[in-house]
Amino acid sequence: MITVTVFQKKDQIVGVQLEGHAEYGRRGRDIVCSAVSILYINLVNSLDNFTEEEMELNGSKKINFQNVILKHMPGREASLLFQSFMLGITTIEQEYGRKYITILSQEV
Repeated sequence: MITVTVFQKKDQIVGVQLEGHAEYGRRGRDIVCSAVSILYINLVNSLDNFTEEEMELNGSKKINFQNVILKHMPGREASLLFQSFMLGITTIEQEYGRKYITILSQEV
């Protein structure tokens, strides 16, 4: 299962963390993992290309772990990008169920 942890500060998203593997299908053909990965990659690339936000990126392919955390409170553009990411992630969770993806929230 993929666990998506959403880091919030004062009701604003300041980061997300992905852990695990959906195991919806075999590796290389898992559409849930592919969808989540694309949403995450697009979020990071969009934050980098369309905002001036400073962010920390961490990850490990060995343990299927990735995260992006802003160093400061998000601006308008970054907030919109996080909201868009959340729309995609929650849609996947609703469509495929908590057996494959779970979304958690953590105040930081």
